[in-house]
Amino acid sequence: MTLPDPPQSTHEAASRRDALGLHLGALPRRTLGLALWLLPVLALVNIAVLVWSLGAIDLAERLVAPHMLALAGVLVFVPMLANALRFAITSRFLGLDLGFGGSLRVITGTILANSVTPSAVGGMPIKVLFLVGEGIEIRRAVSLISFQAAEDALSLFGLAALAATLTGFAMRDVLAADPDFALHAAQSLQVGAIILAGALAAFVVVGALIRAGVLSLRVRAALSGLWRRVRLSLTMVARDWGALLRRGKAVALLSMGLALVQWSVRFSIAGLVLAAFGTSWQPALFWLLQYLVQSISSVIPSPGGVGGAEAGFLLLFAPFVERAVLLPAMSMWRLLFFYLPLIGAAVIFFSLRRRLRGGPAPRPHGACQPAE
Repeated sequence: MTLPDPPQSTHEAASRRDALGLHLGALPRRTLGLALWLLPVLALVNIAVLVWSLGAIDLAERLVAPHMLALAGVLVFVPMLANALRFAITSRFLGLDLGFGGSLRVITGTILANSVTPSAVGGMPIKVLFLVGEGIEIRRAVSLISFQAAEDALSLFGLAALAATLTGFAMRDVLAADPDFALHAAQSLQVGAIILAGALAAFVVVGALIRAGVLSLRVRAALSGLWRRVRLSLTMVARDWGALLRRGKAVALLSMGLALVQWSVRFSIAGLVLAAFGTSWQPALFWLLQYLVQSISSVIPSPGGVGGAEAGFLLLFAPFVERAVLLPAMSMWRLLFFYLPLIGAAVIFFSLRRRLRGGPAPRPHGACQPAE
């Protein structure tokens, strides 16, 4: 007779659910611990730059429309909540027991981890880690990430094209007249092309070596096993995409609408900050400029794109903003756009973790099938 397994204690159940527990090990704990140590320091440095840029002038005197700053301070949290809601909606369609709380833990944890890692690392691998930490099987996590990546690409491309059209492509002439910007853009494209060509060449070489039987039997067996796992993952992702296209059109449209809200609001913060300092607000132009600033900072190998975001803002907004306003507006934008939501993400993430520790054991949901 087989005795039933003893019930899990609350501590053991919570440990199994903890997004920084068994699945993620020590790396996210150290990363987030470093984030909590660095964030106050970086925020104080940013405030010091703001005070220095204002000099002896009172901030109240420099600001023309302070209510625009208050509006920006509220709107910076909209992308975080919209992104979590997108995860919750899509995961429910796939039959995954993630929920809004789990989605919010994934999003806020990713924000914290990205703040102390180079932006070039990208948020996708970090999101996968946090999804696995929530009990989502890795192949289903890849499906969730692929859905969001496709929606983000479509929404960003559409919004950027709309903004460029509304501005009459006036910004193109300004940027083309700057030889340094054109040179940096060309160099970035060349580096990207070299990396892509190198990856494709390595893939072709490895495939040729396997077919020629040059590699040892053990290496060939390991590579074959890896290829089988990749093929199985791609098959499952393709099946999830098929389910979404057949039965989830309404889900996809809802999530796409949230993505448009998320990115529209996210890249409108700079325009609101400049309007607060008295600059004539040009929504389409300033949205496009902030999008380009974020693109530049994402390839800077520094934690959270520090340095690249500030330099990119000064470079791209300089032709359209008065010099006396540019530096204080940049510092205030960085404070609102980066540090304020980061502090909010830290509070939300650790509050949800503390609540999670006393919660019931979760249902196993890693291998659920798409909802019918």
